[in-house]
Amino acid sequence: MNCILRGVRVIDPAAGMDAVGQDVWLSEGRIIAVYPSIDEGTVTVVDLTPAPGHPPCILAPGFIDLHAHLREPGGERAETVLSGARAAAAGGFTQVLAMANTEPPIDTPIRVAEARSRAAGAVVEVMTAAAVSRDLAGHVPVDVAGCAAAGAVAFTDDGRNAAPPELLSDVLRRAHDAGRPVLVHPEDERTIAERNRSGGPWALSLDRPAEAEATAVRSALEALAQAGRGHLHLQHLSTAASVDLVRRAREDGVAVTAEVTPHHLAMWSPAAQATDPPALLKVNPPLRTENDRIALIQALRDGVIDAVATDHAPHHVDHKCGDLASAAPGMTGLETALATCITLGGMSGDWIPVLLERLTLGPHRVLAPGADLRQPRLRVGESATCVLFDPAAPWTVGEGHTHSRSRNNPLWGSRLNGRVLLTIADGVVAHHDPALLPWPSTLMEAASG
Repeated sequence: MNCILRGVRVIDPAAGMDAVGQDVWLSEGRIIAVYPSIDEGTVTVVDLTPAPGHPPCILAPGFIDLHAHLREPGGERAETVLSGARAAAAGGFTQVLAMANTEPPIDTPIRVAEARSRAAGAVVEVMTAAAVSRDLAGHVPVDVAGCAAAGAVAFTDDGRNAAPPELLSDVLRRAHDAGRPVLVHPEDERTIAERNRSGGPWALSLDRPAEAEATAVRSALEALAQAGRGHLHLQHLSTAASVDLVRRAREDGVAVTAEVTPHHLAMWSPAAQATDPPALLKVNPPLRTENDRIALIQALRDGVIDAVATDHAPHHVDHKCGDLASAAPGMTGLETALATCITLGGMSGDWIPVLLERLTLGPHRVLAPGADLRQPRLRVGESATCVLFDPAAPWTVGEGHTHSRSRNNPLWGSRLNGRVLLTIADGVVAHHDPALLPWPSTLMEAASG
């Protein structure tokens, strides 16, 4: 690949850069130059200069997703590491953290090493999280040091929250010593069980009150205080009450970070349209009220919430049909995250730089520096890891080729704005949209080689 992207907006949160009307020269997988006007000579020019009144295409560092379920091993009908990585690239993500709640779970150093091996051929970097407790049961802590040495970049029982405060405190201390964060799914299992007396699996329970989340957030913060050290990260916050708890903890200097999903930023229960099947809207934690959504958006803008994380949860169609109470929770999100935030979350215009920070530097701060991950940057002269997207390009979810093995997304068939044109991971093209970025055939041959 040897071309000049003409007339783009370059946003690099780490460098404090936001410049419109830039030419970006890419050659052999590297960013050669970023300048307002580059004399092309014999270099092919891809002219992306926007029409009057149209926002420019944006080049940014590749996105980092802190929260994806790639289902391998055990759930390959719904997703594999390789198909999930392709979906991530289509969404602009160049690093994805795969959760540990597979079958069997990633709860030993050997299983961490096996997960790392499965990720070796992915088009983007797939990182591995190890469980907090064996079998996610909350009884016996995993070998934290051993799992970190095998390549785990974080610890989480996501999908469960069975670990008592004493066990969580122990793992927080050990993970801190290994330079790793502990990610907690903040839903109190006891509260939910008391509200759902059907005796079914905790994860399938429909009544998941807001107080179950607030109770779990308080418990996790208490465990962190008992630990005396450690980095606690709270996953998929969904309520205003949780935001208030995190805000106060951070004001007190507590080492806690948090994430929010695109669907909790964009949808809320009073206005949610019916879907077919209805379980497409079933997620843990559930979609909340408009007041909660506004609180989440404000917290994201203020930096109280550090990152947008997809909670990509693919399911085979068999697990989303039939009775709502027996259907699996979760929806896909890697390919739609950017457009969901822009279109339904209202994060266009002056929101874009903040959104990009929460998709790049914010997630990096959660995982670094202990895991020694490279900072998301657009570095001239180095291998490019970046995403090019058009924030105003309209597209229909599910139209054309999709990369995830699953279709469980309530936005299927919806018209959204914001489309990824190109994703480059470590100098190699991981995704290219030929409809919106029609490269000359010579460039395509060079990129595919």
